[in-house]
Amino acid sequence: MPMKFMKSLYIICFAAVCAAFLLAACGPEPTADEWMRRSLASAKEAKWGRALDQAENAVEKAPGDTLANVLYAIALENNNRTEEAISAAVRSSSDSSSFIAQYTLGRLYCRQQKYDSSVKPLTRALELRPDDANTLILLARAKLHLNTEDALNLNKRLLSIPQFSQSPVIYNELGVLQVLKGEPKKATALFLKALSLDADNPHLNLNNAILHDYYLGDLMKARQYYNSFLRLSANRRELLDEYKDVQTRLEIIR
Repeated sequence: MPMKFMKSLYIICFAAVCAAFLLAACGPEPTADEWMRRSLASAKEAKWGRALDQAENAVEKAPGDTLANVLYAIALENNNRTEEAISAAVRSSSDSSSFIAQYTLGRLYCRQQKYDSSVKPLTRALELRPDDANTLILLARAKLHLNTEDALNLNKRLLSIPQFSQSPVIYNELGVLQVLKGEPKKATALFLKALSLDADNPHLNLNNAILHDYYLGDLMKARQYYNSFLRLSANRRELLDEYKDVQTRLEIIR
């Protein structure tokens, strides 16, 4: 059984997006907007316990408020209460006109690897903001895992966005898609392009090794990339399991 291809993606927390919508308020009994303002301020300082209490107060004041539930979901997420965060995000997503509500729900589903569930809110978020790169990345990632026909086009669409036109992550994703489609030879140029943009990335070296080892049968090149991976990951504790797997594999194919 081949080792799995390694993927990477930067997932961005969008709590600060709410800031433009929140209104300052004052008085002895804070309004929902004031609790949201306080929660957002706490979130910016990474005081997530306090942010959660304040967001909860906002939801109690205005249980049907879209942004209150979004902020509550993000605060729950950052307190490692992901299932509750999804429930709050589901409540906010009833507002189909809110980009941040749809995006937050889709992002949380992706984080839980519930890719089937993530497609609908992410698709709606992309309809609301067709040029939002982060939504496009998440939707492409979800459809990559689901191996849907349009996953390839979504990743190609990312390359048309200037900030991603030279992204090794996107070329790597496109290569993985070609392998999943049963066309590993087409993945070769894509993986090489990714590596040319980030030559010292151990993940990209490992992907090239796996491609040449298990799919193209070129053991000489596979050994070259495996050794590059070992060199680049030698002091990376998070890659220790992969490091050991590669050492074992090299002993077999030497």
